[in-house]
Amino acid sequence: MRAKDISIDTDKLSIPEQAIEKGKVKVIVLDGVQGKAKVTEAVEHGSTIIETAKGKTAKIRYEEGELF
Repeated sequence: MRAKDISIDTDKLSIPEQAIEKGKVKVIVLDGVQGKAKVTEAVEHGSTIIETAKGKTAKIRYEEGELF
């Protein structure tokens, strides 16, 4: 599993420092319905897609390609 649970301080809207890595593009998904937050690394070449079902985050889909 690529996505990892993280805790968010909802009062200050701050994220943990380990969620940020120099030289990496990260995607943070906040699901207020389920009260969850996850962080994942975006693919280098392609798409990182957040899918929902019935108003909740259902899955994160990664579509990767390679430059030729």
